[in-house]
Amino acid sequence: MESPNQPKKNKLSDRPHYFQWGLTAFCVIVCCVVVAFLLQQLPFIWKIVKKLFGALSPFIYGFVMAYLLMPIFNMLYRRIQPPMTKRFQHGTRIAKGICSGLTLLIGVAVVTGLLWMVLPQLVVSIFSLVESADSYMNEVSQWVSGLLKDNPVIARNFMQVYEQFSAQLVNWVQNIALPHLVTMMTGVVTTVSVVVDILIGIIIALYILNGKETFCAQAKKMTYSLFSIERANSIIERVAHIHRVFGGFITGKLIDSLIIGVLCFIGMRIMMAVGLLGIESSYALLISVIIGITNIIPFFGPFIGAVPSAILIMVVSPLQALYFVIFIIILQQIDGNILGPKILGNSTGLSSFWVMFAILIFGGLFGFVGMAIGVPLFAVIYSIVSEYINHLLKKRGLSEDTNDYRGDKRLDVETHEFVHAETTVPPVSARERRAAARAKEQQKNESKTENG
Repeated sequence: MESPNQPKKNKLSDRPHYFQWGLTAFCVIVCCVVVAFLLQQLPFIWKIVKKLFGALSPFIYGFVMAYLLMPIFNMLYRRIQPPMTKRFQHGTRIAKGICSGLTLLIGVAVVTGLLWMVLPQLVVSIFSLVESADSYMNEVSQWVSGLLKDNPVIARNFMQVYEQFSAQLVNWVQNIALPHLVTMMTGVVTTVSVVVDILIGIIIALYILNGKETFCAQAKKMTYSLFSIERANSIIERVAHIHRVFGGFITGKLIDSLIIGVLCFIGMRIMMAVGLLGIESSYALLISVIIGITNIIPFFGPFIGAVPSAILIMVVSPLQALYFVIFIIILQQIDGNILGPKILGNSTGLSSFWVMFAILIFGGLFGFVGMAIGVPLFAVIYSIVSEYINHLLKKRGLSEDTNDYRGDKRLDVETHEFVHAETTVPPVSARERRAAARAKEQQKNESKTENG
C-alpha cells in the first residue's frame, strides 16, 4: 500500500519517449504543411523574389564592379597611401578617395575603349554576313556539286535537302534573328531603367571601394558577436578562402580570355596575310571576340567558340575552316599548357572530372553565368565537404589521407588500422551484438545465483 505522503507517479514521466515521439510527429506534420503551402504559393514567391532582385539590381551591379576592380584599387592604394599619410593629416581618407576615383575611371575607360573598337566592327560584320548569305550559300552548293560530280544521284538528293535548309536559314537570319538582334541591342541601350541601375551601381561601387575596410570590420565584429571565438575564426577563414578562390579564378580567367582573344585576332590576320584565310577583316574581329568570350568558360569554352566560328568560315571555304580549326587547337594548347597555368595556377584545386561536372551542373541551372562561375563555386563547396569529412574522420581516430584508402584494404574494427581484405574480421551486426550482450548478462546473473 502506497503511503499518502509518497508522490504519485506520472505515467508520462515513466515513458518520456512517448512525449518525444509525439513532439517529433507534430514537428514533421507542421513541416509538411509549411512545405505544401510554399509549393502552392511558389509562383507568388518567385514573383516576390524577382521583384526583390530587381530592386537590388543596382547593388548587384555595384558589387560586381567593385569586386572586379578591387585588384586595381589595391595596387593604386599601396602606391598612393604612404606618401599621402606623410603629407596630410587625413592622408588615408584622401588616398582612398583618389584610388576609388582612379580605379573607376580606369574601368570605364577600358570598357568604353573595347566597345568603341569592337562594337562598330561587330555590327558591320553581322550585317555583311546577312547581306552575303545568299552568295555564300551558292558558293557552298557549287563546291558540293563539284565534289559529288561523279555521284549524280547523291548530289541531286543532297542539293534538294541543302536548298530547303539554306532557304530556311536565310529566311530565319534575315526576318527573325536580325530584327530581334537589333531590337535587343537598341532596347538594352535605350532602356532607362538599365541605364539608371548602372549609374547607381557605379556610385555604389565607389562607396564599396572607399569603405571596404569598414564593411569588413563591421562584418567581422558581427561574426564575433554571434558565434564563439573558435567558430567565428573558422567562418572568417572560410570567407577568406572563398575570396581567394573566386577572386583569383575570375580575375585570372578574364585576363587569360583577353590575351587569347588578342592572340586569335593576330593569328588570323597573319593567316589572312599569307593566304590561308580569305575572309574580311571584320570577320576576324568578330571571331576573335567570340573566341575570347567563350574562353571564359573552362574546358568547354574553346569548343563552344570554335564551332560557330568555323561555320562562319566554312560558308566561305571549307578548307579554310579546316585551317582555322587547326589554328584554334594550337591556340588552346598554348592556353592550356602555358598561359592558363601561369595566370591561374591551381586556384581551384579541382581535377578535370570535377571541373566538367561543375560546368555541366551549374551551366544547366544558370546558363552562361553558371558555366563561368560554376568551377570556383563548386571548388568552395568541395572544400567545405572535404573539411567536414576530415573532421568526422578525425573524431573517430581514422586517417584523413586519401592515399591510405587506396587498394584492397579494410579497417580493422578493434585496432582501426588498415589490413588486407582477407585478414579482416567479418563485421558483427547490431542484432548479434545485442544477443551477445544479453547472453553475457544472463551468464553473469547465473553465476551470482550459484555463488549466493
